[in-house]
Amino acid sequence: KQWYQRRVRGIPIGIQPVMAWQPQRVRQPHYTNTSERNNNNSNSNPGVVQPIPGQPTTTVFIGNISERVPDNLIKQVLIKCGPIVSWKRVQDASGKMQAFGFCEYRDPEATLRALRILKDLEIADKALLVKVDQKTKDLLDKHIQKKKSQMKLPENDSSLEEKKKKKKKK
Repeated sequence: KQWYQRRVRGIPIGIQPVMAWQPQRVRQPHYTNTSERNNNNSNSNPGVVQPIPGQPTTTVFIGNISERVPDNLIKQVLIKCGPIVSWKRVQDASGKMQAFGFCEYRDPEATLRALRILKDLEIADKALLVKVDQKTKDLLDKHIQKKKSQMKLPENDSSLEEKKKKKKKK
């Protein structure tokens, strides 16, 4: 058969429509792995993860939120800082969203990132207020000290001392 006589699903090849639009794949946040996606119902609550057993979660106060800003937008901004366990924006008795809420992060690194990045971030002409309580500050300080101690090199590195002595002798 000639090329113009070939058919796919009963339609001649030269007449087949070309799909110009293809559905986009929904991307998962970079910090989630397959087990977290399976444990979480990621379709209903993306970016929200389960806390790690035995590891304390850290709570951050987010204030000065404009009334015009939807709750989901704030949640998406918070998720960019790291995996969250929960986000609760306070509502009054009539159901109106208040100008503050509380975000619970799974790990101290995400909390430190949120404090650094979201501090004075302007959303709808209002700068966000990001704070933690004293208990969380103490936990973050311990975490920072632990990271610093892990990053320090041993002070008495014999190979460095030997190299220095050899250079002096020459």
